[in-house]
Amino acid sequence: MTKNREIDETTASWSYAELWDKYPIPARPDDEELEIEKKEILASDKSPSEMNVMILGSTIEYRSLCKKIGTRPYVVDFAKENFDALTSYAEEKFEQEHFVEADWLEINYQNYFDFILGHRPFNVIRRDQVRLLFQKMYDSLKVGGVFFCRGNVLFPTNNSDLMEAVNKWGLVAERPYRLFSYLEVPLYIHCADKEGYLDYPKARMVIKQLHEQGKMSDEDYKDIQPLISMAAGTKFRSYVTKEEIQKNIEAAGFNKVEWLFTSHEFTRNMPIIKLTK
Repeated sequence: MTKNREIDETTASWSYAELWDKYPIPARPDDEELEIEKKEILASDKSPSEMNVMILGSTIEYRSLCKKIGTRPYVVDFAKENFDALTSYAEEKFEQEHFVEADWLEINYQNYFDFILGHRPFNVIRRDQVRLLFQKMYDSLKVGGVFFCRGNVLFPTNNSDLMEAVNKWGLVAERPYRLFSYLEVPLYIHCADKEGYLDYPKARMVIKQLHEQGKMSDEDYKDIQPLISMAAGTKFRSYVTKEEIQKNIEAAGFNKVEWLFTSHEFTRNMPIIKLTK
């Protein structure tokens, strides 16, 4: 692993797991999201130690939440190396976990989990797999179980605008969060291809042009560069439309759908979708 490697902006050679410790929110769960999930889990009529919780991917923040409330989660990741990489970044030890090396779309749990936590799960799979994802999660939940699913969603109106974010935060000397927190989602939407996948070369070009135009500092530009220099062939859907999400949730059979938002302005297009079986 090469945490401190220098970046050549012309060469996309990073994996997401290698960069995990460099990403700020909303690429990672924020405190408000975790508080929503914590309250819901603790409000259950079961004690945390009796619950079955599944985490999609090796997300540190979800694992830390499970540790704090006293439940032993099933961490499902398609590659053990991703699990090991993210675990190495954590400042705490996770000894009470079940690790499952598997594709989320191929798991075979039936009516087993009380809660499932997923950060951008429908953004990291192919467009034609979204329905299967929701169906698998529905099948995996017990009746009354909840799937907390957060990700990039494009709405019919009132979406984040890249230049609005740049003009507001690009040259602010002191911000509550790093500049990439404010630019990430609108940048991804701005640089999506016709199927919603992120065009990484375009994203790098856009950020370079903004820097050359004096709309961000050298320090912020240096901070952002590695975060949009992913390996060739990386597929990330910048957004999934609300219509597509709703259609696939309905097809899966969930009984209740709630769209929740945190107070951060940069999560305008990152709802927490609470799906109850």
